[in-house]
Amino acid sequence: MDFIRRACISIWAKKGKSFLMLILLFVLCSLVFAGFAIQSATRASEDIARKKLGGDVTLTLDMDKLMKKMEKSNGNFEEIPPLTLKNIEKVKNLKAVADYQYIVDAFAGKVDKSPVKSDKKEDDNQAGGMTVAGSSDGKAKMPDFAMMGTNKTNSLANFKNGKEKIISGKPITNKDKGNLALIEKRFADQNKLKVGDTFQLKDLETNKSQKFTVHGIYKNKEVSGSQQFPVDFMEPANKIYTTVDGAMPFSHNGSLASAKYSMTDPKLIDSFKKAAADVSSVDKDFYKWDANDAAYKTMMQPIQNVASFANIIVIITALAGGLILALLVLLSIRERRFEMGVLLSLGENKAKLIGQFLVEVILIGMIAFSAACLTSEAIGQTVTNQMLNKEVQQAKDDEANAPSGGMQMATVIGGEQDDKPKGEVIDKVDVHISQQDMVEVGGIGLLVVIIATLLPCLFIIRLQPKMILSKND
Repeated sequence: MDFIRRACISIWAKKGKSFLMLILLFVLCSLVFAGFAIQSATRASEDIARKKLGGDVTLTLDMDKLMKKMEKSNGNFEEIPPLTLKNIEKVKNLKAVADYQYIVDAFAGKVDKSPVKSDKKEDDNQAGGMTVAGSSDGKAKMPDFAMMGTNKTNSLANFKNGKEKIISGKPITNKDKGNLALIEKRFADQNKLKVGDTFQLKDLETNKSQKFTVHGIYKNKEVSGSQQFPVDFMEPANKIYTTVDGAMPFSHNGSLASAKYSMTDPKLIDSFKKAAADVSSVDKDFYKWDANDAAYKTMMQPIQNVASFANIIVIITALAGGLILALLVLLSIRERRFEMGVLLSLGENKAKLIGQFLVEVILIGMIAFSAACLTSEAIGQTVTNQMLNKEVQQAKDDEANAPSGGMQMATVIGGEQDDKPKGEVIDKVDVHISQQDMVEVGGIGLLVVIIATLLPCLFIIRLQPKMILSKND
């Protein structure tokens, strides 16, 4: 083990070069530590973002793709394939699913009960030229009622936020089947309906009527409907909730409007999307699995840009640091040829000579690594804050300069509000150096040191003592 003692003596004797190598390895370890810490902070931010946005995945129409299709076809509207329960019947049984909700949007005409009249309505021709459905005789008809079919009314946004509340009867649940209806109090009072009574609704396309049983009565806090389109079916009092199978005959092509699945853990969203796409028969050209992806992208874009840049820093630092270290070792070997010639002439093994150089670099590297462990968290936090602030400002500038998307599509059937959480840019992260980071950085550093030392040491293998000493003379 004499080569280890010689390595220690050499480090102490050549303090200047040892200090230079120490600084190089310290910078190498610090930058790699910062890169790994930023990656860890990004992964933690992803979990935080998912938890803030909730663990819901919604199967719905891909409006971006539809708009692109219309642009390519010069505005010619392509028939959208219906989304049926048969297409997605296996999805609800996936292990990641904690709960699910189906939504059917539909419209109906009056038969034996009259809708609550809009206060602003003067006549059908003054409803902004708005038509919703066409009958079998080819004439456009204005609906009297808006219908929403669902398997669970208590999960709807209006019931969760208190805008609508059941005052009599029961909500619709997964167990309910057939033509059951939740009706608004004003419609019930006007037509003297109570729980258990029946009334009829007419499909506007086929003119066929169906009988519904009042399952419950709810109250909507909204006084009146749309001011822009004062028509009966947009009055909150004329919104009827029913079961999925009750609303299907009244919907266009018997299609679901959406299907929402709640995850047991938000971390399972990505794996659920893949599994759901595999077990369902949904047309991907028209529908998408959406986990509030736009909001998630808004939240994560700046920190992901920082993480990508940090990853590049790690790679460049490892390569550049390794090359500089190899150059330093090579210069040291060339300066110490006489020392190596004497040792070889005394019978020293070439492997031990290589080991001596390797031990010298590893010992200095251990000191640099220890110092980096103490300072890298503060360095990483400072670097991250500077980079993230620039990315956040850039994201805000891009959002401010982005063209307006125009009028957003809204659900006209009674004002059902979107309860998706809104994404806010993540503008602060806490950088921590974990034990796993230390292990990974230590492994990378050791690998760089070994490669950067062994490659120049190949020069020693071809040396002969007589040749070295003669050249020195």
